[in-house]
Amino acid sequence: RWLHLRGRFKQGIERMALRASRVLRGSVVAGGVAYTPGSRQRFPLPPGGYTCEETRPKLFIPGPIEFSPEVLHAFSRGSRAHTDATIIEEFGQSLEMLRECFLTKDGQPFILSGSGAMGWDAVATNLLMPGERGLVLSSGHFSDRFIDCFVQYKCDITIIDAPRPGTRPCNIEVEKALSEAVKAGKPYKIITITGVDTSTAVLADLQKLCEITRSVSPTTLIVVDAVCSAIGEELRMDEWGIDFVHTASQKAIGVPAGLGIMIASQRCMASLPSKDKIPNSFVNLQNWLPVMEAYEARKPSYFATPATNTIGALRVGLDQILATPGGVDGYFKQHRDCANMVRSELAGMGLKLLTETPAIASNLLSCVRYPEGKKATEVLPEMKKKGWIVAAGLHPKCANEYFRIGHMAYSTTGRVNYLERLLIDLKTVIGR
Repeated sequence: RWLHLRGRFKQGIERMALRASRVLRGSVVAGGVAYTPGSRQRFPLPPGGYTCEETRPKLFIPGPIEFSPEVLHAFSRGSRAHTDATIIEEFGQSLEMLRECFLTKDGQPFILSGSGAMGWDAVATNLLMPGERGLVLSSGHFSDRFIDCFVQYKCDITIIDAPRPGTRPCNIEVEKALSEAVKAGKPYKIITITGVDTSTAVLADLQKLCEITRSVSPTTLIVVDAVCSAIGEELRMDEWGIDFVHTASQKAIGVPAGLGIMIASQRCMASLPSKDKIPNSFVNLQNWLPVMEAYEARKPSYFATPATNTIGALRVGLDQILATPGGVDGYFKQHRDCANMVRSELAGMGLKLLTETPAIASNLLSCVRYPEGKKATEVLPEMKKKGWIVAAGLHPKCANEYFRIGHMAYSTTGRVNYLERLLIDLKTVIGR
């Protein structure tokens, strides 16, 4: 009864907001601020798209996600110049905290304006030169897009695919490929591993793959696409011998989209070619290295304008992660505990995962198969009506068979009640 009344109340608010915005073709008021839409707008929208927080559907996709009030407050502060001493300080603190979050003492962090996909370009242009080869492991759609990036730059790569969606590439095949390359006198320069593929929720066997690579092909650089895994999934850069990690701000790091984040081991940095040999300008790490070093020394520097407001939010977001009881390990545990709760509830509804076994499923999202007799058009729109945005399936081979629920960062650490209510509503929608 309470859920029914709550749903009707939210629908009533949305209808009133829609009616008001159709009538008020002049200024729209939101949060006490009057805003006059431009003449080119066919439909006036308040700042942020919704008239109030109550009518905004809550995001439970695999990123962007819900953000903490403190992060949003930092993000919405007034504009500052990239030479402002406070921005330089926040940038420097963020670089230092990234080392702590990735569990490395001397890794070189990079923070660039851009999306996580920008990391693919950075890897393809900085770490693979003509005549060098890469071994690429694919566990889903985003691994395949990484491959597309290598192809675009005409890189020499060998691909090891997962047998089917929801499974991992075979470790034995990986070891064999590395070993054969070493025996032929042509070891791979890099191996790339997708920490979690956002399309399948498959969690890489990262520690074991690092052990195999270090043992069989010790000169090979280990590269991790951690866009959907950092810093929620366990990743120990120094201990496991990882050489390069790239990720983005809008997932488990818990900060609005707009930052491409990378961190390189000293071994990786020593392998970089000179600036003029790297076939890219913006993601040329040699262009950015002096800038990062200057910011960490609390000095101004410039190559391209940083996303200053997002840098301010990043500093707050990283500080919140490190303030978790138990630090980064505590943050890992929070996500494991939340994933166990979600999987238990889904199993109680009779729902199955796309991933072959729960043991290889990410702690940050769940790919859930539609129950028999249900399809996307009967689940996703109904969930939105109840105030939740969950994501459709994405893998080209089975996109219509499942949907995705993101459970990471503030959604698990600060607003677990959101997730609990979402699961209650999901049970209603699927009729269980």
